[in-house]
Amino acid sequence: MLKSLFGRKREPLKNRVEFCVSNEAYAHPDVYDVLEQREDVVVEDSGCNSYCEICECHYYALVNGEPVVADSAKELLEKIEEELSLNPIK
Repeated sequence: MLKSLFGRKREPLKNRVEFCVSNEAYAHPDVYDVLEQREDVVVEDSGCNSYCEICECHYYALVNGEPVVADSAKELLEKIEEELSLNPIK
């Protein structure tokens, strides 16, 4: 029994991109749907992330806990992909 609990192979860690459900980027298919298709990313929805000043004026997401901000959905996706390439979870 102990072997079955501790002998399991662990899945590799994945990058985490979190969207506030109040932000425009949350429902934007150019960002959300594209990221969901990536194998190395887990996309999560959350309530308020306490970045209200950013949230009401810009598109934003938390990438591995760090806020990424842009003025358009396309720019946000580019910045998220840049952040994932520069600071991936290993």
